[in-house]
Amino acid sequence: MAHLMKNPLAALLSFGSVLAATTAGGRYGPQRPVNGIWYAMLRKPSYTPPGTAFGAAWTVLDGLLATTGYRLMSAPRSPARTLALAGWGLSTLGLAGYPWVFFGKKRLDASLAVTGAMLVSAAGTVAAARQVDRPAAAMGVPLVLWVGFATLLSEEIWRRN
Repeated sequence: MAHLMKNPLAALLSFGSVLAATTAGGRYGPQRPVNGIWYAMLRKPSYTPPGTAFGAAWTVLDGLLATTGYRLMSAPRSPARTLALAGWGLSTLGLAGYPWVFFGKKRLDASLAVTGAMLVSAAGTVAAARQVDRPAAAMGVPLVLWVGFATLLSEEIWRRN
């Protein structure tokens, strides 16, 4: 926590952005009864994790994403930092965008595009962050892996429904 006090504005921006995105996305998630019923009725592959796994995974990923943003915002300015922050920002927007598209609009095709875009932005963040802050890059790897899995899962749900 002492590290966060070195740049309180970056801490506020990164953690606040992730919190705002997850709060906005949470307005459309499966915890809303109508969306939970709709999601339960979809044909899904056998490797679909239980709902509790999604909540646990995203809690960890949100924390890592916020910390990645903080570390990148605290790093010296450079083209790689700008690129990494752009990818980070797009990934953060995906936290709000995916639930809105998938659960809110019930657009399986468009939600697949959102997960694909998040995968590209998360991978781009990791690649650019390696030149800026290696711990930030390492913290982004779990998001790349999870969103890669989510893209596969989204494609299969779209195909089956």
